[in-house]
Amino acid sequence: MHLLFILAALTYGAASFAYGLDPDEPDSASRSQVARQASARQRRALLLLALAGLLHICTIGAQCVRGEHPFESVFLATSLGALIAVAGYCVLTLVRPMHALGAVLAPVGLLGLAVGVMFGATSVHDPLPAPVHSLATAHIALATAGLAGFTLAAAVAGLYLAMERRLRARQWKPRPGAMSLAGLERLHYQLVLLVTPVFTLAIVTGVLWTIRAGGVESIGARWIEILMAVIAWLTSVGVLVMRAGLGWRGRRLAQLTLVAFVCTLLVIVWYGVRS
Repeated sequence: MHLLFILAALTYGAASFAYGLDPDEPDSASRSQVARQASARQRRALLLLALAGLLHICTIGAQCVRGEHPFESVFLATSLGALIAVAGYCVLTLVRPMHALGAVLAPVGLLGLAVGVMFGATSVHDPLPAPVHSLATAHIALATAGLAGFTLAAAVAGLYLAMERRLRARQWKPRPGAMSLAGLERLHYQLVLLVTPVFTLAIVTGVLWTIRAGGVESIGARWIEILMAVIAWLTSVGVLVMRAGLGWRGRRLAQLTLVAFVCTLLVIVWYGVRS
């Protein structure tokens, strides 16, 4: 398993380097030559990221063989969520190339992998009680999927804010095949629209799980998780309401998405401090 982790981590690192590689373009290069060079670099970077994702899958599989199921620990679930986010990006970029977004997702995949391997073995708890096992599994699966989708939305929001800032400062240089500012704003909205009902279902199953486990008294120190989850859900819903009801677009909604994403990260940080 450690060998798979090393290979996956190195490949994620290589993908990060490949996405960040941007050699100077000769002044004499034609527009078609520049486009071909950029396309070749993007294909190499995407291939490395896809290979890293495959090795990440193998690492999670090896952990399962050792008895470390992804839904038995928040750290293992984070590793799976990061993998889903990377896979989601690979699928999205086949439809519409987003080179800059890959530069964000490659380090996210590496971070999720490292967290899952570092804390996974020491943070797996006893199996969940049988009466609530299915609810717990559903809740954790939905929360993991929601986190993966929201990671993509936050990455798109961050990319939008960076592009908009450079555009306002007149420092933005259009690149062949790059997504427009309007395209990023639309993709951000679609991702938030997708993950909001997933978060909603995660809250529903979490409430039912709590009731079956003994009620509010059984929450204990998990109150911080519930508080942060509710904040993230309310913020994601707020993005949709403000866009549909108030006509908000662009920067303010991207900033709200990043706030919600920080809230979800605080849950993981809380777990890390407790461990």
